[in-house]
Amino acid sequence: MLRRHTIICLLMSLAAASLSARGDDLPPAGRTVGLEDRLKAGLRAQLPAEEDFIEKVVLLVRTGKLPGKLVDSTYIWAIERRKEYPFPAFEKALRLQADKIGVRL
Repeated sequence: MLRRHTIICLLMSLAAASLSARGDDLPPAGRTVGLEDRLKAGLRAQLPAEEDFIEKVVLLVRTGKLPGKLVDSTYIWAIERRKEYPFPAFEKALRLQADKIGVRL
């Protein structure tokens, strides 16, 4: 499972980087795409409210209030479940999981 997770994260990082139309938007060599960029690209966030939700999730992860592993596992589940537009599945599932651990999204 861990190997699969690593491969998916690598592929999503590459996909996020390839979404850039200009080469100067790519992360410098040796750096990976950040959580926020990976979530926005992988979940195909389109609306300002979706981007706001992702920014809030990233802030909660950075401050230690929301486990990164929970976000990653929900992200992988959502993109496997709804390949065309995974954001709604991600948001709903993450809200449910966060409520279980007492984190309000």
